[in-house]
Amino acid sequence: MEIEHTKSQNIRVTIMKKYTIKQIIFALTTGFVLSWFVYQSTIKTPYQAQRKLEEQIVTKANVLLIEQLGFPTDIEVIDPVNADKDVGKTYISPENKKWQVSGYYRRSEFDDWHPWLMDLSQDLRIVGLSIQDNPYLFSEEILENSLITIRSID
Repeated sequence: MEIEHTKSQNIRVTIMKKYTIKQIIFALTTGFVLSWFVYQSTIKTPYQAQRKLEEQIVTKANVLLIEQLGFPTDIEVIDPVNADKDVGKTYISPENKKWQVSGYYRRSEFDDWHPWLMDLSQDLRIVGLSIQDNPYLFSEEILENSLITIRSID
């Protein structure tokens, strides 16, 4: 007695292959490991650690800016974390184990934006601060501070 197979049944029989338990375990393990690496590379990138460090440095720079210039805490600050491309570009960059942070500030919405550049040491102490603003708005103590440079607005 002969059993006739249709063409589709023959194709199905040749496609269906029996895999050994080792092959199945290898395929599942490889798939799991690859998916885990893809997940880790998208969720916990090495750049996130760098970004977190830079955010801490920018936050410290903002605190130092307000403290050094005697500003009220409610001034508006544009910095690399709180960027506003309409105001201007802001940067944070490592410079020989030191940091440079730039940004803009204004005292109120009626004030112009004033650029600033801060140099920080490795332990996040201020090494230099350069701003462009009207010097007459600052106290004598701030004007005489050797770490602060105030350039007049032309």
